[in-house]
Amino acid sequence: MVCAKYNEMITIMCNSRMTPREIAKKAGVSTCAVYRVRKGYMVKMEIMGRICAALGVKCEDVLDYERMERYRKEQAEKYTK
Repeated sequence: MVCAKYNEMITIMCNSRMTPREIAKKAGVSTCAVYRVRKGYMVKMEIMGRICAALGVKCEDVLDYERMERYRKEQAEKYTK
């Protein structure tokens, strides 16, 4: 699971001049998935990759590595208790 820097994703999506529905159609994902990425929620890497490709950006440029690391630590702690 990965998440995006939501401020950057909002800017990129606005600059694309496409609606969330248009982005979803171009990426081959659901509109809900586009909203989840835009809000910075965790999504599968495949979904993130498709949306980034549709927007013409590299995934590594928009991934929020700090939040993903915190999420992984929380999940590890959750399952070790």
